Amino acid sequence: MEQPKFVINTTMTKEDYRKFLYIATFRRNKTIIPVLGLISLLGGIIISWDGGSIDFARLVISWILLFALAIAVAVIKIETKKVQRIKTDKTGAFDSINTLKFYDDRVVIENKALKATGELKYDQFYTLIESKDYLIFYLTINQASLIRKTDVDDLDAFKAFIIERFGNKYKKI
Repeated sequence: MEQPKFVINTTMTKEDYRKFLYIATFRRNKTIIPVLGLISLLGGIIISWDGGSIDFARLVISWILLFALAIAVAVIKIETKKVQRIKTDKTGAFDSINTLKFYDDRVVIENKALKATGELKYDQFYTLIESKDYLIFYLTINQASLIRKTDVDDLDAFKAFIIERFGNKYKKI
């Protein structure tokens, strides 16, 4: 019987989920902050337009306030989503152990608490994103599974193995 190259036992705490939501919102897509800044600038121009000219002081102040408001709305949305997910979690997904077995051609994911097992070939993943604390495996553009780097025994060897399998689907943020 074939032995896995790596076996990783990892969990996702509520705090890990919170960090993941912030990564997915602000770090995965590098254009979100510039887009919010541009929309805020356009709003500031509209607010500061005084007949045929722009009041520069009003433009700067309104731009800053609108940008802060946009960021605050995004943060509130993230925190609301986190609270809603935690409240509706009837499966015990948080803090349960996920065992990931990495083979040359596939990964097998098991969660005994959820009585769930799945197997995916590497080419079935949408992308792999590495952040400071996590390796985030996107199954689709909106569905992901994460591994905490602290749960990986030999992180350098594992990263070399996994990056080789993901190729151009790997991105470090």
